[in-house]
Amino acid sequence: MSRDPRDQRPIAERATAYDTNRFGECMAASETKRPSIRSRMKEFRRRITRSDRFIDALASLAKLVLVAHYRTLRVRTYMHPEVEKLAPSKVIYAFWHGRYYLLMSVLSKQGVVVLTDLSWAGEIQAKLLAKVGFLPVRGSTRRAAGQALARMKRAMEDGHAGGFALDGPTGPPLRTKPGILLLAKTLGCSIVPVGTSAARSWIVPNTWDRYLIPLPFSRCYVSFGAPVPGAAEGTITTEELDRIICEATDAADREVGRAPDGRPPVEPADPV
Repeated sequence: MSRDPRDQRPIAERATAYDTNRFGECMAASETKRPSIRSRMKEFRRRITRSDRFIDALASLAKLVLVAHYRTLRVRTYMHPEVEKLAPSKVIYAFWHGRYYLLMSVLSKQGVVVLTDLSWAGEIQAKLLAKVGFLPVRGSTRRAAGQALARMKRAMEDGHAGGFALDGPTGPPLRTKPGILLLAKTLGCSIVPVGTSAARSWIVPNTWDRYLIPLPFSRCYVSFGAPVPGAAEGTITTEELDRIICEATDAADREVGRAPDGRPPVEPADPV
């Protein structure tokens, strides 16, 4: 092996430096490859909590809690006569994400097709909704929106009603995404405004949608209002639908003696 003419150090000194550098590199490599106990525990917990068996068990537990809780509530419902005349495949229920809770019981076992997020929480929600008789479709306005709407369209063509949390899955609150208008126009469906409320409730802290859960034994009200004019023809705007759903929600609040929640300024929604 020829000596590098640029390195004027004695051979022994150069060998020592080489061995020392190699040892440091090997130690750094071994430390990189060997994860800490904390990271290994985190990865183990992640594998457990994201396993199908764990998610299914959590959804089953959530169903038991939901059914038991709903039996304690005094729920009054109203269905507009025009809605009763419509075939299920010609109906899309529209509501705010923060008022979703009561509908998981009121619309259970009806095969309503609903959109659920692609996140881990969305997976649990999809399992829960399937267990109580909904037809969940995975997707959101930010991820796989086109495919999700296409799957909803096929399900509704097969005879299922549709359901939309208009500002889900992550807001902005009380602002409709245009996907529901596209679906209603494509299928010639009616959009039914839904308002839900409870006289006594718990607002989940730090939630963007002020998610409302009725307290046990509370008086509750769910209304399915008159079909929104112009939905099937595609002549309604997201701003007009915002106003209609806010009015339906406020009316439900008044029915149970609840002060209507404050409404943030409505701005144009982002495209699907």
